[in-house]
Amino acid sequence: MPAPPETPRRKSDPAGRDEVSQEIPAKTERLVDEQIRELQAEIDALRRENADLRLADAERRRDEEALRKEKDRVGAILSALDTGQSLVDPDMTIVWVNQEARDILPEQEPIGQKCYRYFESLNEPCEVCAARRVFATGEVTRVEKCVSRRGRWMNIVAQPVKDASGRVTHVLESFTDITEQKQAEEALRESEAKYRTLVETALDIVLIHDSEKILYINPTGVNLLGASSPDEILGRNFLEIVHPDFRDRIQENAAMDLMGEPSPTTQLQLLRLDGTPFWVEGKGVMTYIAGTPVVQVIMRDITGRKQMEDALRESEERYRSLVELMPDAVVVHRDGIIVYVNPACVRIAGGRSPEDIVGKPLDLFVSPEYRERIAGHIRRMEQEGTSTPLAELGLRTLDGRTIQVDITATPILYRGRPSIMVVFRDIAERKQAEAKLRAVMERAHLRATELDATLASIASGVIIYDTTGAIVRVNEAVRKMIDRTSMSLDPICFEERQAIFGVLREDGTPLSLEATPYYRALHGETVQGEEVMVTRLNREPLWVDTSAAPIRDAGGTIVGAIAILTDITGRKRAEEALIRHTEELTRLHRELEAANREANLYLDILTHDIGNTENVSNLYAELLIESLEGEAAGYVKKLQSSVQKSIEILGTVSTIRRIYQASPDLKQTDLNRAIQGAIEGFPTSAIYHNGACHLVLADDLLPVVFNNLIGNAVKHGGPDVEVVVRVEEQGDEVLVTVEDTGRGVPDEDKEAIFHRYEQRKRGVGEGLGLYLVQILVERYGGRVWAEDRVPGHPEEGAAFRFTLKKA
Repeated sequence: MPAPPETPRRKSDPAGRDEVSQEIPAKTERLVDEQIRELQAEIDALRRENADLRLADAERRRDEEALRKEKDRVGAILSALDTGQSLVDPDMTIVWVNQEARDILPEQEPIGQKCYRYFESLNEPCEVCAARRVFATGEVTRVEKCVSRRGRWMNIVAQPVKDASGRVTHVLESFTDITEQKQAEEALRESEAKYRTLVETALDIVLIHDSEKILYINPTGVNLLGASSPDEILGRNFLEIVHPDFRDRIQENAAMDLMGEPSPTTQLQLLRLDGTPFWVEGKGVMTYIAGTPVVQVIMRDITGRKQMEDALRESEERYRSLVELMPDAVVVHRDGIIVYVNPACVRIAGGRSPEDIVGKPLDLFVSPEYRERIAGHIRRMEQEGTSTPLAELGLRTLDGRTIQVDITATPILYRGRPSIMVVFRDIAERKQAEAKLRAVMERAHLRATELDATLASIASGVIIYDTTGAIVRVNEAVRKMIDRTSMSLDPICFEERQAIFGVLREDGTPLSLEATPYYRALHGETVQGEEVMVTRLNREPLWVDTSAAPIRDAGGTIVGAIAILTDITGRKRAEEALIRHTEELTRLHRELEAANREANLYLDILTHDIGNTENVSNLYAELLIESLEGEAAGYVKKLQSSVQKSIEILGTVSTIRRIYQASPDLKQTDLNRAIQGAIEGFPTSAIYHNGACHLVLADDLLPVVFNNLIGNAVKHGGPDVEVVVRVEEQGDEVLVTVEDTGRGVPDEDKEAIFHRYEQRKRGVGEGLGLYLVQILVERYGGRVWAEDRVPGHPEEGAAFRFTLKKA
């Protein structure tokens, strides 16, 4: 707007009057008027604009007031909530919080702080941050997290605050403390886990059914019902596992349970899958699975209790019998009056029947010096209900004698009323027994001392181990063995001994811990005669024959082990030498067998050739005898006799060869046939046989025995000799006797005549016949000997006896 034209100024008048220019150009006046009109128009426009501005300002103030009131109302609402509220901008600075959020840290001002620093004392944004997700996605975000600064669980709901363009300018976070809820959820989980653990590990059967099929069974139930897995039971009708005698009652209980009525605790029998019954006691209760009512049953195996109840009844019967039959006296008294005695009490007290004692005061049978003491015991038992310890007191009998007894008492119920039972024993016999026990203990101590001495004298090593395998005792023989090394005998474990000793099997392989005799003995095995070799000694290896056995206490528990070690190093060396010697003997035996075969070949040739030669000589001798007379004929007969003896000798040698070459197997042999066959070989001799028939163990050479014995008797008994063969049974043997009436055998020759090449009066020339008899009889498992036919008179003949085993 152009500046207004200047107006004429009044000049100062000395008299105080202003002077105004009298002349204003018309043009200037017009310009002034125009400018005034323009100015007025502008003023009017400004006035209108000012009015509009005042109106707009009034509306703004009204809007601001309304917004303030709305903010106050929203703030009041948010502040009134029991959840914490905070408003954060994009850089996570808190711009507003409600009172609940302020109460978190009342000593700090939250406005202007970073939310992660204020709420969680962190120097950088949280890894899990709901506000950051909202700024990133623009969507409402919910998270649950534990605020470490407070140690509380929070449920955080973050909502976006957007401007008119939809841009997220702030995020409003609402956080609710859910710690108690989390704790409740954790407690619920723990409770459910405890319930599962309780049910799964319960020693009782836990079973759930819906009145028809089994829905659940715990491991105890699976085991008690004899199943290998729950699948064998689940889905079955629950009455299938109930004994038929109890099914109606259990079905009624199940119906009551499903109606919510308490069913009674019931004892019943269940059936295992194999059909065997067992007793349980159980009760059902209604519960729910997925909203459906079911019955949960808990049953306890009372088979043992049932057996115990039966055993208790039997025990009570036995107790009554025991009390009646026990040698100790039993007295029951009430209020100082005796109400029961057993027979032993009657006997010890010198009565004839219980009526002599029952109904009488207890003090009547107590020595006066003990009455006050017993009265004190009775008062204490009545007040405390405790038993009295065993004590030695004096009691009086009915005939006035005083006896010393061991006595004890205890409160009981007798016929439903409080009473006191007294048990006492005459200790005269015990005193004698104690004296005997002391003597026994002295003898036991003496035996223990003797055992120690015996252990010390044992040549083998003795080692005693405890249950850990540590050596606790050894004898002197072990110490001498251990003297081969620097090892200490202090208790040490096997692994430490292994570092010193190398223990090997016979084949040279190392012996493991589990294979050692002492380890096996500690695990219940008895080991006998196992040979091991111990190496890494300062000297040569040690061979040990080892035996071990467990040591058990009275209850059968293994408390240690004992090992017996015998040093067999010398024997092992001898065995090795023997093996070498055996190998040498085997080689020599092979060489001898070859030589024997060669010798037999020569012997066969000689026997054959000599036999042929002797037969020819015998033939020529017979021809000469027929052609000669006188003294020359006698010489030829002697020559013929020598040739026949040579033939006999060759026959005996051949028989001996047959014996050694024949199979050692024996067979059933007819004894009578062998005897008769031998007798037929001497048709001109007087030989008698009792004809007994027996089968014996022998072979085809049995007739040789009788040929030699009968031939020996005939040849050396003279022309009138008589021979008798008798057979007698003797258990599983037969006794054969060949006796003759010849000149007999002197006592000093009765044994020697069976020796090879012994020239005796009853010999067979070269002394092989009786030797051959002995070889055959012993081959058959018998024995042979010579006796007098008439005992004590050798000159009246000999009796050769031998035994054979029955077949």
